[in-house]
This record gives sequence, C-alpha cells and structure tokens, in this order.
Amino acid sequence: MVKRLFFIFFTGFFILSCQELPPEAYLIDKYKITGQIDVKPEIKDQCKEGVLFLIVRRGASPQPLAVKRFRDLDFPKDFTVSPADVLMPQRVNEFDGQLIIMARVSKSGSPFPQKGDCESDAKVVEAGSRGVKITINRVVK
Repeated sequence: MVKRLFFIFFTGFFILSCQELPPEAYLIDKYKITGQIDVKPEIKDQCKEGVLFLIVRRGASPQPLAVKRFRDLDFPKDFTVSPADVLMPQRVNEFDGQLIIMARVSKSGSPFPQKGDCESDAKVVEAGSRGVKITINRVVK
C-alpha cells in the first residue's frame, strides 16, 4: 500500500512538473538585466552602512519601474533585475527597450535620496543586457 501511494505521488509530481511555463516566465528571462555594482575607492568608507537600492526607471518618469533592495553591502555586488521586480504588475510590459538604471546606498533605509547617501550616475541600458557595470561615485550633498 505504501509503495503504491509513493508511486502515485511521484508519478503525479512528475507529470505536473512537466507542464509548459506561462508566457510571463519567458519574458522574465529574456528581459532580465545582470551586472555588478561597485563603489569608487575614494568614497568606499562613506558607503559602508545602510541599504543598497538598485532602481530602474523607464524614460523621464520619476516613478521607479522596479526596485531591488540589498542589506549586504559587500562590494562588488552582483545583481539581477527583471520584470519580476516591477513594483506595479500592470507596468510589467514596460520592462523592455531602453531603461534607466542606478544604484544608491541609503543611510536611512529610504529609497529617496538624502544628504550623506552614496549614489551612481543614471545609466541607460537595454532590457536583457548582461554584464552591466554600475559604479557608485558620489555622496549626496
């Protein structure tokens, strides 16, 4: 009896695991952006504490399209950001074409820039880019 239940369970699991992925799963992999964030040596001591935010925007919109948050500030930091990280599900289709990406170490933990935060310049990248290099190069005054 136990062997039969075991067989039925694993047969069912195998059949279900072979189902086709939804279309959104292909978009996540196709449009994901990967790369590395580092800090300029001259300001590294000022960027040791806080929360690292990776912010993606589309066009001139001040509202972020996607945000990733990292508590571990070991640099260089590898990252991946994809349509799965979009803040509002209705905007997932906007995660394509040219996107603007930047990084910020926030002392307060807030994603909004404040005096003393460390941040990078904004960089224009194509969705799906691999090996993107972002350098945190200034302290907000």
